[in-house]
Amino acid sequence: MSVFQDKVVVITGGSDGIGKALVEAFVELGA
Repeated sequence: MSVFQDKVVVITGGSDGIGKALVEAFVELGA
């Protein structure tokens, strides 16, 4: 179980570059 399971993560600038990579990583972790 991930520490981010069922948590809300707010990332600004999530459509490109590092923001997009962070969004994809957190989604994979179940956030």
